[in-house]
Amino acid sequence: MVAGAVPVVAADGDAELVSDTLGLLEEAMQLARDLGYRVREEPLGELPGGVCAVGGQRQILLNASHPSSQRLDTLLDVLATDADVGDQPVSHLLESRLRKHRSGADRGHSGGDR
Repeated sequence: MVAGAVPVVAADGDAELVSDTLGLLEEAMQLARDLGYRVREEPLGELPGGVCAVGGQRQILLNASHPSSQRLDTLLDVLATDADVGDQPVSHLLESRLRKHRSGADRGHSGGDR
């Protein structure tokens, strides 16, 4: 374990380090921007957020009140369904998480109801 890092349990039950979650969240946000999304973190009450379009601009809303692991799951749910993700270089860790979200989407489950 990295000194100073705190283990957390992600919404999918996987234990990971907070530093891993924050790093993946940043990488996933950059990936979304590279794919043409505008990523916004705003307080959304109990709503997890998700994808929408405003004025023709694709946007991903993340609930700023939720922990980083939940914001990451919301973001991965959107990215896992984007056909252009496979054309982008990503870390092995992010690719692994995207695969988990893709397989969940294939079964009709989304991260928002975990």
